[in-house]
Amino acid sequence: ARRRRRPSPLLLLLSALLGAPAAFNLDEEKPTVYSGPPGSYFGYSVDFYIPDASTVGVLVGAPKANTTQPDIVEGGAVYYCGWPGALCRQIPFDGTNNRKVKVNGTREPIEFKTNQWFGATVKAHKEKVVACAPLYHWRTLKDSPEKDPVGTCYVAVQNFSAYAEYSPCRNSNADPEGQGFCQAGFSLDFYKNGDLIIGGPGSFYWQGQVITASIADIIANYSFKDILRKLAREKQTGVAPPSYDDNYLGYSVAAGEFTGDAEQELVAGVPRGAQNFGYVSIINSSDLTFIQNFTGEQMASYFGYTVAVADVNSDGLDDILVGAPLFMEREFESKPREVGQVYLYLQESSSLFQDAQLLVGTEVFGRFGSAITHLGDLDGDGYGDVAVGAPFAGEGRRGKVLIYNGCSEGLKPNPSQVLRGAWASQPVPSGFGFALRGASDVDSNGYPDLMVGAFGAAKAVVYRARPVVTVNAQLLLIPTIVNPDNKTCQLPASQLLVACFTVRVCADFKGQSISDEIVLKGELQLDSLKQKGAVKRTLFFENHQPHLYFSIAMARQKLLHCQDFLVYLRDETEFRDKLSPISINFNYSLDESSFEDSSAVKPILNHYQKSSVTEQAYILVDCGEDNLCIPELQLSALPDKDQLVIGEENCVMLIINPRNDGEGAYEAELHIRIPPEADYTGVERGSKALRVLSCDYRQENDSRKVVCDLGNPMAAGANFSTGIRFAVQHFENADFSITFELQIKSSNKVNPTSNLVNLHINISAMAQVLLRGVSHPPTIILPLHNWEPTEEPTEEEEVGPLVEHIYELHNLGPSAIGHSTVLVGWPAASREEPLLYILHLQTHGPLHCQPSSALNALHIQFAVPQDAPELAAFLYNSSLSHDIRRRDVAVAEAHRRNSAKILNCTNVKCTHISCTVGQLERGKSAALRIRSRLWAQTFLERKNDLYALSSNVSFQVQSMPYKVQPAQLPEGSIAIRTSVLWSTPNVSFVIPLWVIILAILLGLLVLALLTLALWKVG
Repeated sequence: ARRRRRPSPLLLLLSALLGAPAAFNLDEEKPTVYSGPPGSYFGYSVDFYIPDASTVGVLVGAPKANTTQPDIVEGGAVYYCGWPGALCRQIPFDGTNNRKVKVNGTREPIEFKTNQWFGATVKAHKEKVVACAPLYHWRTLKDSPEKDPVGTCYVAVQNFSAYAEYSPCRNSNADPEGQGFCQAGFSLDFYKNGDLIIGGPGSFYWQGQVITASIADIIANYSFKDILRKLAREKQTGVAPPSYDDNYLGYSVAAGEFTGDAEQELVAGVPRGAQNFGYVSIINSSDLTFIQNFTGEQMASYFGYTVAVADVNSDGLDDILVGAPLFMEREFESKPREVGQVYLYLQESSSLFQDAQLLVGTEVFGRFGSAITHLGDLDGDGYGDVAVGAPFAGEGRRGKVLIYNGCSEGLKPNPSQVLRGAWASQPVPSGFGFALRGASDVDSNGYPDLMVGAFGAAKAVVYRARPVVTVNAQLLLIPTIVNPDNKTCQLPASQLLVACFTVRVCADFKGQSISDEIVLKGELQLDSLKQKGAVKRTLFFENHQPHLYFSIAMARQKLLHCQDFLVYLRDETEFRDKLSPISINFNYSLDESSFEDSSAVKPILNHYQKSSVTEQAYILVDCGEDNLCIPELQLSALPDKDQLVIGEENCVMLIINPRNDGEGAYEAELHIRIPPEADYTGVERGSKALRVLSCDYRQENDSRKVVCDLGNPMAAGANFSTGIRFAVQHFENADFSITFELQIKSSNKVNPTSNLVNLHINISAMAQVLLRGVSHPPTIILPLHNWEPTEEPTEEEEVGPLVEHIYELHNLGPSAIGHSTVLVGWPAASREEPLLYILHLQTHGPLHCQPSSALNALHIQFAVPQDAPELAAFLYNSSLSHDIRRRDVAVAEAHRRNSAKILNCTNVKCTHISCTVGQLERGKSAALRIRSRLWAQTFLERKNDLYALSSNVSFQVQSMPYKVQPAQLPEGSIAIRTSVLWSTPNVSFVIPLWVIILAILLGLLVLALLTLALWKVG
């Protein structure tokens, strides 16, 4: 199982990267761009080549380029590009074809340079240049076609006049347990003495290894024919236990001093070590023993993908930077975001490091930390700076390079500059930032420059560092306190005298590689703290404006360059603010038009120094020697009524007493916060005892207020009263009280406000509800004239006389009432004999009624007539008496009225009618009309008995439409009676004559019979 073949680390790297989605003084306007053959991956590796002061160039690896080597396809190349901006040419490291040997009488290739990725790494050290092909294959067993990616490197010296090959893993052992998959040259660096460091992450079942050798030994022992030679002083790390398989030691390498001796140590990245958490090892350069490890914090983040060494805090000790481009950031419960991370380990002393400082990427799949390079002191502040590549970040995955500046604490957490790739993906991302190299000064201006590779676009870009100018600017105000009464300056072209003062601007500069004279563009802003549109209290004599533009020419020899500007104070009537300082701001920038050399990069102001200076002047006020007014503001207030009743015309006047027991209060204002229930109506003007103030209504977001001017200043000892009126009408959401919040505010710095006054006015709800009713007619007289009973009536006239009861619920106010109930008890029957037979219910207003039983169960036909005049008058609230005039009918005996029997729900069966009443505003009412017929037959059977039919009605207000509710809600009841009386006839009759004669004869006959009877009995 251990002999299975696995993909090479280089191929894994490419598939992972391609399948995933300003130090301030680098000149982005005029970069130098070098271009290579499309598709050659020109820019995959880059370095500066400066062997001496007269030779300046750059080296660019193109691992998929074609060369003049016969029969070799995309073997790769390294280009030398002159400076500035010259054409690039391939360096002829190797012009030969694959070497061959005889196998069974046939010449077979023993090495394979096609697709060997020569130029995947390139590194220069003074006049020495090394470039490697990590996918160079070697036929280990001569009689077998198997080939192994051992990797190889080429060394060029003496300005590319001599070359030598160095392939430390090329040997006769083809087993992966050995170095058959070494991929030597996958990473590459130099010690400071010029010795070579090579990483081979595929050796020993991809445990990986690092190899060191002397360039002198490589050159001296090189022989084109001696393919398997070994160097005497070559050093290699050996095989480890099987638990270290697939660790990729040597994936990245660097050199630095970490043990306190004169010898540098080797730093190697192991991105799949420590159970895939990754680690970085410090390795002793003498015997390649491991000294110390730094382990990653997240599995599969590829910690150790890249390493770099730099002294970023300028303490003389080398620090280590480690990239983990696949690091995933987890925020709360959101999905992890692959953003990449860089770790900085600051060395405190020999082999002792601080906990890592972190630089975290911000763009998903940007591969932040894929490349890290030491820039040197880019901005001239004495600290080392660093560039970090994120080759697939930015718009369209064009790539970014982020510049971080060093400081005494390490690296500043935010980049000072971000370089952005200019080339879109076609067909692969441009990879801008995949390769970085710094710490070399190609234009000899004293500042190190940066080179960035963009292999997908076949570009390499050199950014030159701009000289940094540090300006020492000063702003002086003479005097700093302006007396508005001291008007000693006359305005130009005017006779007007004004108060004035002088604004003096002074500046000098320093910096490396800067001309002896520079020009600043300056801008002065007066009263700069005032918002746009506000009145500026000071203006320049020169242009009567609050701002002025000018130039300052400065020579290096002169210590300080100064200019004076005269400024005057506006008339006091033109502004209110006399207390706040007059802020004067001096902004400056470099006048780039003053730099003559168009080929040189232009200087830039120090990014970490403010390009503005601010000073403040003050207006003299009558507040003692310290010019500091300390008022003592007091406020009291009372309303003219302590209770408001909802529904009434609620007008409130607040009687307010502001006073000042201290020094003057400037821009003093009375602020009254208006409660939601109230509206501002004005200032009381009808009382001599109350001062009339100038007040404004203001609305700020959801807050409404009245602001009244109390004087500027509100003088010491001021004490007066004023009246402010409000109308309180909006009670829908009112609580048991409303609150007015009052306070005096001023612009004074000390004691600027008075005490806060909260005025509470109670709110109550109150309503008088009247329940009244009427019977129509009030009395029924029996028997009915010309009416005969019907055994089974079918029409309403056959039942008996019409009886209507009308009830009205009337709200006299002042408050509205909400939900109410009305209950009616109607005398319907006695001993199963009908009394008042209901035909129809009619409502008026927000009233809905429901009887307890169905109406008109006998289906008697009835009509709904129009309201009689007296009924209409009652419904519409006329003053109608409950005693309605009787009709001209027979009069019942008066003495029998008082003996009438009352029929109501206590002694007869009633129909109950339940009604709900909606909201009734003040003066509104709801009415119910019950239309019925007296069941005459029931009463005719009880001739001469007197009755009073009584309906009982009651009401209960359930709630009022406010948050405020009274202690007791209105309720009441009444009884409406209809009397049933009997009449005595008073009409004369005409008797016929024969009746009279017959009556006389009958009388005489009776008399005779009586006389005869009496005679017989004696």
